[in-house]
Amino acid sequence: MGRRQLWDQAEVLASAMRLFRHRGYLGASVRDIEEATGLHPGSLYRVFESKDGLFRAALDAYNDQVVRGRVQAHLLEPTDPVAGIRSFFTSAFETGLDPDPGCLLTNTAVESFTVPQAAAGVRRGLDVIESGFADALTRARALGLLSADLDVEVSAARLLALYQGLLVLVRAGTPRTKLHTVTDGAMASIGSAKEGQR
Repeated sequence: MGRRQLWDQAEVLASAMRLFRHRGYLGASVRDIEEATGLHPGSLYRVFESKDGLFRAALDAYNDQVVRGRVQAHLLEPTDPVAGIRSFFTSAFETGLDPDPGCLLTNTAVESFTVPQAAAGVRRGLDVIESGFADALTRARALGLLSADLDVEVSAARLLALYQGLLVLVRAGTPRTKLHTVTDGAMASIGSAKEGQR
């Protein structure tokens, strides 16, 4: 009979998410991982096989818990989908964290040219966000909140690009006034006026 596992995998992944979000894949050493998770390398390698394996599992957990959760709350559930799109943007920088470590998905996308093994996880997360934008835009168009001529596919891709750029600015410590200006530009790109939307 094997030894009983005395640690919770969800807690380990949550700790790994926080570490990689602050340090990135390359910046997090095995010692950092051990300190963040409380596990010895042997346990980590037995379950995740490698640092790469732990990173991929943490990114998958982030996509499932954080990315999908934010898309659901801001883009899929609101009765006013245009307001939901705006809140999706603003909630990315109205976090109360100073400095904000940014989004693990975006940070990894920026770093992915040196971490090719993360490319699939990055693509999955970006697809979830783009699909969420498309859903919100489709509902907004049907409700008459946006032009009936709006190209949902093009607009969703544009919003994704603007949102990812915004998250890079968040990580760089850009003032919130400028982040609100970027958000206003994103809303203008879909034909939504900013007045009364904040």
